[in-house]
Amino acid sequence: MPETKYTTQIYLAVREHDVQEAGKAAALVYQDFLGRLRRTAPVVKGMRLEMDEPKPRKGDDGIFECWSNLKAVVPAELTTVDAENARDAWRSIVKTMFNYSCHHNHELVHHTSSRVEVTHEVLAADEAPVVTAPKEQKPKEMIPVKVMLGGKEFNVEIPKAENLLDGVNDKGVDVKWDCKNGVCDTCKVKVVEGMENLSPPTDAEESMLGDLIKQGYRLACQMVANGPCKIEQ
Repeated sequence: MPETKYTTQIYLAVREHDVQEAGKAAALVYQDFLGRLRRTAPVVKGMRLEMDEPKPRKGDDGIFECWSNLKAVVPAELTTVDAENARDAWRSIVKTMFNYSCHHNHELVHHTSSRVEVTHEVLAADEAPVVTAPKEQKPKEMIPVKVMLGGKEFNVEIPKAENLLDGVNDKGVDVKWDCKNGVCDTCKVKVVEGMENLSPPTDAEESMLGDLIKQGYRLACQMVANGPCKIEQ
């Protein structure tokens, strides 16, 4: 089935009194937005939302800018009314669902400026890794991590003080994720052992998980591992 990867730039303006609260507000809006997209276009795969840190908008007290890039793999047969191709259909769906989310969260969103910007195809050259000269580094201390996925146990070692999601995925353990910004809960895991060896919950986790944190749940993309631990997804 022919498919194409697209990225869409999105501008979200939220009403809050500081950067920390603006980040929480943006996370709630984008979480709602991603949920609507998945329900509306289940054939679209690999949705990834990369959000920049909120910044206060010059000249507008209480308004924070939250730029993001939405990446997705869109099948060629995706269609909507009046769309000439899959790209236009996907863009129409993104704009409609974003508008719905903004209206649903109207108390947080500055509607007159929030909008969907350009949508373009992601070419192979755009994702080519940047090659730099290697630097001499001391060997990193490795820590053991156990991961339970679908009833299977995987034992890996990752560098100490490294992001837990990146660390285990780099070792071939496929913990699910979508955004790596704490905007969604796809990478939610339960910490079975070693909570004391993990970094404290971030604001994004507090906003997304709430009381689930007390039950041992965390967002893998927000955690740093400093010692042995066991997680389950």
